[in-house]
Amino acid sequence: LANISLLGYDIRKFPLKRGILEAISAGIEMKNGWLALRCDFATIKNGIVVDRRAGRNIYGLDKLAKDLNKIKIGVPFIFKRTYGHRAVLVIKKKLSDNFEANDPLSSNLPPKEFLAKDEQAKDSVEIVKRFLEEAVKILEKHRVNKERIRKGIPPANYLLFREPGNKIITLTPSFKSRFHVKPLVISEAGVMKATCMLAGFDAIDIPEGLDYKSGIKFIFEKIEECLASYDFIYAHIKWTDEAAHDGNFERKKKVIEEFDKYLENYKNFEGRIIITTDHITSCKTKKHEFGNVPVLISPTKSKKKLKTFDEFEAAKGIKLNPKKLWKIVFSKT
Repeated sequence: LANISLLGYDIRKFPLKRGILEAISAGIEMKNGWLALRCDFATIKNGIVVDRRAGRNIYGLDKLAKDLNKIKIGVPFIFKRTYGHRAVLVIKKKLSDNFEANDPLSSNLPPKEFLAKDEQAKDSVEIVKRFLEEAVKILEKHRVNKERIRKGIPPANYLLFREPGNKIITLTPSFKSRFHVKPLVISEAGVMKATCMLAGFDAIDIPEGLDYKSGIKFIFEKIEECLASYDFIYAHIKWTDEAAHDGNFERKKKVIEEFDKYLENYKNFEGRIIITTDHITSCKTKKHEFGNVPVLISPTKSKKKLKTFDEFEAAKGIKLNPKKLWKIVFSKT
């Protein structure tokens, strides 16, 4: 939802669910009414989720996903790993999405109980629970997880689901028609890519498995390749978020410093550069936090000259909502 808002759309008018976005980003055929759920491979021990991301290690996950597609639950479905520890489950049947899934949203807690919020959702819950029960039987005994344990990698022996969705909603009017630009998103497969695609962006996937140095290098190489063909390029740098979720302040700092190195080459850029984020991830809590986010637009007609872009300087600036942000970005002055 944060990225929908950042792009200048009213989230009340476009209540997209993450399950739908993950499916679209993964290139899975979707129809309105089909049920899609975001999923994470996780590690569970004695009924407690000890790692919601199975060590952030993708070893063997594609094989696990392939074998989970052999499950029989009485309805057609697709289970696909999308990026890292993430996956998506699409059940090809018209089903309600009005239920709570099992992700506790923190480690060291038991999985939540699936909870139908109305009568129609009871069928959805029954089908998803049936899939999970069969999946766990496979995951617990799978040779991939035995290999992961031998290698010192947390086993991917459980699945956490969240944000079920069954409605495909195009973001209208498109970003292109609103601002008369040809837009491109450079992102990993996931929510950022999908929301931009629904707003009319072309998309380039960041290859999986790149460390932050290789990933940032890839992003800026693609920016250089595409500047002549696109008026607006949205590049998503995920590694700061991952470092914060791991509580690793030093790594988060290094990611930002690596990004800074490449920005040095754009001091005389004949266009506008916008630096911001769609949410806060705290290294202290390892979670997303509520609050305003800093944004930098350069150049503008503002006479204020900044030597540093940080939270302290941003707090001294004006407050912008996303609509005002893009009005400034695409203004002629």
